[in-house]
Amino acid sequence: MFCIRVLYFFVHLLKKREWSSAKVQFGENPVTMKWHDIIYFGYKYYYAPPKKASSKKVEEYFEQQDISYLLAKPINSTLSISVGGDLMPYECINRKQCENLWDEVGEWFFDADIVTANLETPIVEKKAASLVPEVMLSDMGFNGSKEQFHVFSSLGKYKGYDILATANNHSLDMGEEGVLETAYFLKREGVKFVGTAINVQEKSYEIIEKNGIKIGFLAFTYSMNQYLPIEGKEYLVNYLPLNEPNCDLGKIKEQCKELNEAGADILFIHLHQGNAYQKYPCEHSITLYHRLFEECGIDIIAGGHPHNVQPAEMYDFTCPYTQKEKKGFAIYSLGDFIAYDIFKDCQKPVMLKLHFDTIGDEVSLVGIERKDGNLVLDKEGKLSLE
Repeated sequence: MFCIRVLYFFVHLLKKREWSSAKVQFGENPVTMKWHDIIYFGYKYYYAPPKKASSKKVEEYFEQQDISYLLAKPINSTLSISVGGDLMPYECINRKQCENLWDEVGEWFFDADIVTANLETPIVEKKAASLVPEVMLSDMGFNGSKEQFHVFSSLGKYKGYDILATANNHSLDMGEEGVLETAYFLKREGVKFVGTAINVQEKSYEIIEKNGIKIGFLAFTYSMNQYLPIEGKEYLVNYLPLNEPNCDLGKIKEQCKELNEAGADILFIHLHQGNAYQKYPCEHSITLYHRLFEECGIDIIAGGHPHNVQPAEMYDFTCPYTQKEKKGFAIYSLGDFIAYDIFKDCQKPVMLKLHFDTIGDEVSLVGIERKDGNLVLDKEGKLSLE
């Protein structure tokens, strides 16, 4: 790490002014990166993440957003959904170090009708765990463990997750076997998943009905790191080049249409997309999110991949199915939920609890509770989420 930072010090002297703002367009997909992309990628990962948005226009756009969070105050509603960010297999995520992890927030987070997050690792029990290194200098294949999953899931103190997203840039880290074994593992644990599928017949989306309301869940990822979809088995992971301009959203539209026809009242997507270690999304992400509302009829977008928290927005759009005016909610990044990255901003996740009620003949978002967490590693090596 010291050697890397020394090398990037000289890059910093040349590029600090330009790279203090996020790039306007950056694909951040290892498969398509050129040498200059790799240099920029390493700079913001290991030396100096951009402090400003790609333009003043982006910052002003989010400053104008007026979202009234309930700040973890109780609200009576027909249905509640707790939403967390990325669950990642860091070495310190183990039963011994995390025995008190959920003491501060577990009861609040896991008492929702539906609890969801993004599982950013395969889990192949017959293989040794492959954990996140402090410095990732080569292709890194994650593989979590059953122990880590139980830490993620509250160590049995609360009910755990109802549904997880499994489409992200680490979906193929253990190859096809990883996708299949993770699916089998989650089924044994009684947890639904979206974004991956075992075979071409199995749907990679789900509908969960609670208290008379049907929520349609789906998940897509912009990248699978050094891998492309396996030829003939593209169904394994919901992949689209979402960081590229004018991305074809046909696959998402198809799933949303099927969910709508199946009676889903609300469409909820876990979207793994954007650029890491940026305080704001770039213009291409904002455009993409607005297209997802307008073209696909999605109501809730839960963003992941940037590792740190990014802003949220409320967006007015016309539903493509009913032609009625609706208001969508998106958070561009929930940040790392249970992980322990090298940057402090990545150790401050946000947790949301979304509340829904039926108003007239429509199911609507009626309130958002928000709790900001802080992952603390104490002198004894114990990790807590305060």
